[in-house]
Formats: sequence, structure tokens, C-alpha cells
Amino acid sequence: MTTNESTPAARPLAGAHALLVGANGLIGNAVARLLVEAGARTTIAARDADALDALRTALLGGRPGAEVTVHAVDVRDDAAVADLVLDASGPDGLDVAVNNVGLSHRPAPLEQLDLAVIDDVLAVSLRGVLVCLRAELGAMADGGSIVNVASSAGLAAAPGMSAYVAAKHGVVGLTRTSAVDHAARGVRVNAVAPGPIESGPIMRLGAEERDHVGQHVPLRRMGSANEVAQAVVWLASPAASYITGTVLAVDGGKRAGGA
Repeated sequence: MTTNESTPAARPLAGAHALLVGANGLIGNAVARLLVEAGARTTIAARDADALDALRTALLGGRPGAEVTVHAVDVRDDAAVADLVLDASGPDGLDVAVNNVGLSHRPAPLEQLDLAVIDDVLAVSLRGVLVCLRAELGAMADGGSIVNVASSAGLAAAPGMSAYVAAKHGVVGLTRTSAVDHAARGVRVNAVAPGPIESGPIMRLGAEERDHVGQHVPLRRMGSANEVAQAVVWLASPAASYITGTVLAVDGGKRAGGA
């Protein structure tokens, strides 16, 4: 994807071939919507084919000319990931890739975590991202952009979350190393690190518990999936053309505040 100042601000990814791995869930849905609104020819991927079809229908509604392709895939299947990236690429390669891949686990000290649980978390949250990133880098057009969705758990400790923390720290390391390795051809690799967001496991908490979590954030609230998605698509766009190897915390100041 070439960077130029003539790209309309309202559609900064117009014509780009974009791949979103992990389109289901609130953050995935929000990223998909913003990619399509930015003008990208978007391939959305996840394991649940029915959910992907429903999301595609929602994305195309009221958006004449939008292009959305669905591809069911399990990131633990290396060959399937390679096929996905090939299908999502345009004639000159892939312009944008977003890896919103992760699997969590119940909080417990490391010695109490079952090894099968640890293996599952690392297989999806770390190796899955690595396999996607490897295929995407091989197919990425010069000047393209990749954004990985890490976590605030990739920047600091999270009590009881050893396997998840290890995986997300690994994603941060992959992001930074890939950015350096591919900078010479203008390929940018960045990550976002969401903090407390109103999505996933947090939404299973009661209202009082969610409010308690929000009050421990300097901005005194939890973030939304859309706020994470805005950061993702901004990093993917030409607006962030001189940014690579960065891990952008989207956490309401939680890490900066030491909370």
C-alpha cells in the first residue's frame, strides 16, 4: 500500500486489500466495520462460519460498493492460514492485516494451571499469531501495514494469568522484531494493547463489578470495542505512516497511572 497525501481522509484505506483474523467478538466486529468504512476490500476470518456470514451481511448493509469476503479458519491449522492469506491478497499482495487472535484462561497461579490449558492458550494466542504474521509478511505488499492486538497483559504482570501474559508478551516481541526486520521495504508492524474493555470476559461480570473495574482506571471508566478498533485502523492507515514497532496502549491511562 503506497502512502500518499491524496487519499481521502474519510476513506484512508480505499482499494486496499485487508485481512482481519479474529473478526468475531465485539472488538473483531468493530475492527471489521471500520476497515470497511475506510474503503478496504476486507476479508474477515474466524472459526465460526455462521457468525462470519451474519457479520458480512451487517457490514454490507447500507454500504454500496463495499467488498467483504468471509473465510472460516482455525489459526492452529498452518495450511489453512496460508490459504487464507493467499485468498485475501490482491494482485500486488496484501496491504493490511490485523491479527485479533487470543484465548484466555481462568485466573490461577501457574502451578495450578493444567498443562493442556497452557498449551491451548499458547497455541492460539502466541503460535497462532506467529503463524498468521509469518504468512502475512510473506505476502505483504511493499508499504503495507500489520497490526496485532496484544493486551495490557503483554506490557506488565497480570496476577493469575501466567499463560496469557506469556503469550501476549510474545506478541509484543514478535511485533517489534518483525517491524525491524521488514522496515527496509516500508512494511510497518505495530500492536495495540487494550486495557479494561467492555468486551469478552469482562462483560460476564455484574454491573457493580464492571463499575469497580472502571473506577480503577485513571479515566474512571472502561473502554469500548470501538475505541480499540479506531486505534487499530489508525495504525493500519497512511495517517500512521512513520510509526512502526510501536505498542499503543488503549487503556485509559491504567498502565501510566500504575493502577
